[in-house]
Amino acid sequence: MKRISGAALSVLLCLILLCGCAPGGQPEGGTAELRTVTDQAGRTVEIPEEPTCICALDPFCAPFVVAFGYGEQVKATIPSIQRDVLIQSICPSLKEAQVVKSGGVVNAEALLSIGVDLILLDRESYEDQDSRAKIDATGIPYLVVSNTTIDEALAAVELVGQVLHAEDEAARYIAWYRECLARAEEVSAQVPQEERPRLYHSVNEAVRTDYAGSLPAQWIAATGAVNVSLEGEGLTMEGGSAYTTLEQIFVWDPDLIICNEVGVANYILTDEKWKGLGAVERGDVYQMPIGLSRWGHPNSIETPLAVLWLTQLLYPELAEIDLEEETRAFYQTYFDYTVSDDELASILSGDGMRTPKTGGKVE
Repeated sequence: MKRISGAALSVLLCLILLCGCAPGGQPEGGTAELRTVTDQAGRTVEIPEEPTCICALDPFCAPFVVAFGYGEQVKATIPSIQRDVLIQSICPSLKEAQVVKSGGVVNAEALLSIGVDLILLDRESYEDQDSRAKIDATGIPYLVVSNTTIDEALAAVELVGQVLHAEDEAARYIAWYRECLARAEEVSAQVPQEERPRLYHSVNEAVRTDYAGSLPAQWIAATGAVNVSLEGEGLTMEGGSAYTTLEQIFVWDPDLIICNEVGVANYILTDEKWKGLGAVERGDVYQMPIGLSRWGHPNSIETPLAVLWLTQLLYPELAEIDLEEETRAFYQTYFDYTVSDDELASILSGDGMRTPKTGGKVE
C-alpha cells in the first residue's frame, strides 16, 4: 500500500474540514457531547458520549462492540472480522464495513473519508510509530486496548463496556469468564499432578505455540494440563509469536495436541513427517472449535468456552459440562442470537466458520 506523507494527510484533513465535516464525523459547528476516559496505554482521551461511526482495529474488542449493541455503528474494521462467518450472521451490517488496515498498514485516508469518530486500536498498531503517527494526524480520538494476558483482556472488556455504556454487560461477561476458569480448576484439582496429561497447543500454524505468560498459556493452566511448550527450551520468539520445531515436539512427546486453526489437525495426522509421534499414532490430535473467533486464541471472545471444551476433553469422567448447552447459552446471552443445529455443529467442528485469507496464512 502506498504510504501517505504527513503533508498529504494534512491537505486531505483540510479538505474534509472545508467540506463541513470534521475527522470525527461531526458537522462543522456541531455540539456533540464529549467525555474523558483512560485507555490501557494510560492515555486520557476525550471521546464522543455516543459514538456513531466506530473503527474496530482491535480483533478482540470488535465482537464486544456488537455484543454491547453498537454493531451497526462499526463502519471500519480489519480483514479478520470480515472473514469470520458467524459474526456477520449475527451483525449483517459488518459485511459493509470498510477494511482500513491491510498488511499491518492503517489507511488514514479511509478513516477520514468515512467520518470515524472513535477508533479501538490494538496495542501492536499503537506501538508501531508509523501507524501511530498516521492515526494521530487524523485527529480522530482512539483508545488503545491490550489482551496479551487474561487480566489485560478483561480490562479491555471493562473499558469497552465503559465507552459503550454497557458496564453491566461487561461485568457479567468478566464474571462468567472467571467462573469458567474456576470450574476448570475445581475439576483438575481432583487429578494428581503426575496423572495430568501433557499437551501441545498448535497456534495458527503447526509449529507455532504458547510461551510463558501468554493468554493461551494462562487459560490452559486452569485446566491442569501440562503445557509442554512452557518447559523452558525449544522456543524461538519472532515478534510476539513463539515457534518450535518438529524435532522438539518429538522430544516433548505430548499426550495430545490441540489445534486452533482449521486444517492443521488434519495436516498433523496425515503428514509423513509427524508419523511416529505418539499423539499422532493414537489419533489424539484435536481441532478446536471456531465460532466468532478461534476459541482460546488471544483475540477470542470465546476463551471461556475453550476452557470448558478442554476440561471436558481431558477429564470426561470428572467434568459435568454440556458443551452444546454452554455454547448455545453463550451466543443467546451475549448476542441475543439463537444458534441453529447446523451452526452449532460447524462451530464445534471448526469447519466453515472462517473464510481463508487470500494469498497467505490466516493470522
